[in-house]
Amino acid sequence: MRLLRGAVIAVLSALLLILPTVAQDAPEVIILPVDGAQFLPGALFDVRVEVHAEELPDDFAVTINGEDVLGNAELTSWTAEESLLGIATQAATWRDVTYTEPGDYTVEVVAGGETHTVTWTVREPGMGGAKNVILFIADGGSVAVNTATRLISRGMTEGTYNDRLAFETWSELGLISTSGLDSIITDSANSASAYNTGHKSAVNATGVYPDTSVDPHDDPQVETFASMVKRVLGMSVGIVTTAEYVDATPAAVWAHGRQRNNATRSDYALQIIGDGLMAGRIPELLPEVILGGGADYLLPQTVDGSTRGDDIDVLAAYEEAGYTVVEDADGLSSIMEETPAMLAGFFHSGNMDVWLDRNVYTDNVTTFPNQPGLEEMTLAALEVLSQNENGFYLEVEGASVDKQLHPMDFDRAVADMIELDRTIAATMEWLEANGMLEDTLLVFVPDHAHSFDVYGTVDVEAFNAAEDVLGRRFAIRTYAAAGYPTYTDEDGDYFPDAWDVNITLAWGKVDNPLYTEDYQVSPVPRTPSIRDENGNYIPNPDDDPNGIPLGGNLDPASSTSVHTLQDVPVWANGPGAEYFGGSHENIEIFFGMANALGLNPAASE
Repeated sequence: MRLLRGAVIAVLSALLLILPTVAQDAPEVIILPVDGAQFLPGALFDVRVEVHAEELPDDFAVTINGEDVLGNAELTSWTAEESLLGIATQAATWRDVTYTEPGDYTVEVVAGGETHTVTWTVREPGMGGAKNVILFIADGGSVAVNTATRLISRGMTEGTYNDRLAFETWSELGLISTSGLDSIITDSANSASAYNTGHKSAVNATGVYPDTSVDPHDDPQVETFASMVKRVLGMSVGIVTTAEYVDATPAAVWAHGRQRNNATRSDYALQIIGDGLMAGRIPELLPEVILGGGADYLLPQTVDGSTRGDDIDVLAAYEEAGYTVVEDADGLSSIMEETPAMLAGFFHSGNMDVWLDRNVYTDNVTTFPNQPGLEEMTLAALEVLSQNENGFYLEVEGASVDKQLHPMDFDRAVADMIELDRTIAATMEWLEANGMLEDTLLVFVPDHAHSFDVYGTVDVEAFNAAEDVLGRRFAIRTYAAAGYPTYTDEDGDYFPDAWDVNITLAWGKVDNPLYTEDYQVSPVPRTPSIRDENGNYIPNPDDDPNGIPLGGNLDPASSTSVHTLQDVPVWANGPGAEYFGGSHENIEIFFGMANALGLNPAASE
């Protein structure tokens, strides 16, 4: 709750800075969507005007382009106890607003003798040219992650890489800025929401503009890309992830909410079928494909392992809605012998196990030993989605690049990045074999970055033979002494034949808790820091006892490293790819995909 409250306060502070100075007796006013918000013609969105006062001023008025709209508003209020800011609030709300004509729309709010103004822009629709869109998200990726992945998976000869990653052969390269409404540093919910709605939001939030009420389910919503392409173009939608399917990045395809706790994720599971706490406000999306982890959100609370707080059997509801449901790799392979119309696969109770543990250190995978890989899930999704002659939108997430960078488990992060790269290559081969490559916009982009990079190599034998920390530091080689790591790939699958090689990479992050580092692959998933009796995180003596101690530079209550500010690369190929060249805000991923399809929701009005 502390993080959420801080995020909302940060949003409101930013909003109040851009509104006019208010006279001492005039109440504060917040207008959502914010100034500068942009929309497609015919896109659906909610509008909320908050007045921080015990009652509405007598002169309260709201106009849009000079037209009085207050008579159509739903008027509500909440007390100081029901406010995240501790301020009594009056609110006017309009649901499912839409403007079909491109141009600027100016909102003027009069309250207590002061006028507050924001301007929104409805963009011209794009020209189109694509039939399908596939968005590949390397959660937590960056240029440095791509580079390390290229070095390990492709190798280098005399300073030249032996090959490029699959997406690095695409025609367009740009940069994406990832900050949100509330902070310079984003999380996955906020950033993936920008990609899927064309609107910036706040940490933990997806598909909404956060308001100040404590109710996490009343915030103004914005329509998602998936919703638009289904209702306007009749396209199919798919979500493939190695995370829980209701985690931030996959859920951004359809979900609307302000938090990332179990209750919200449980509600996201129901929002797919138009049920739950948002029932009546959110139309069912029913994506034709849902593949990932998160099975515990399907089970009623009476079943062991359930993370739900209710007795709803979501799995039964999905089957009733038309999904063919599978639970392991064998089931996925079997069901694809006769392609279903709708496919849902939940292969782990939580996040799926990472590639390195599923394929190398298999003793770490015990509860769910038969999980499919990202490549297998994506190819199955393509088979299902391609049955729709109107085209499809597919989001594919390599989730554990991020989930392994947080605990500084760099080998596992890179292995999952290699898996995503192989998935992209397999997707391109499938599209070409099925005559769809020329009709499909392909986009690769991380949702945010980490401060990860490589700065040399490590002589493992010398490192392990050293008797103290100083001796271990002499084993770290930089500049000319660095030479090359000794990973090999004799079988040509782009994964190293062995991960415990003699010369590894010296890599790390700018930010970290107190922990130790030995630059060698860990046979078990890393837990670099543990909590002491005072609630602060200290090096875990069981994680890396012979490593070099690294001083922490984060809040002592931080157990892992965090996200960073840096722009992330976007690669694109196919019809509409030229949109993505150059430097952009993260909302332009949405508008670029819409442009490629010629998406114009107003055409359905």
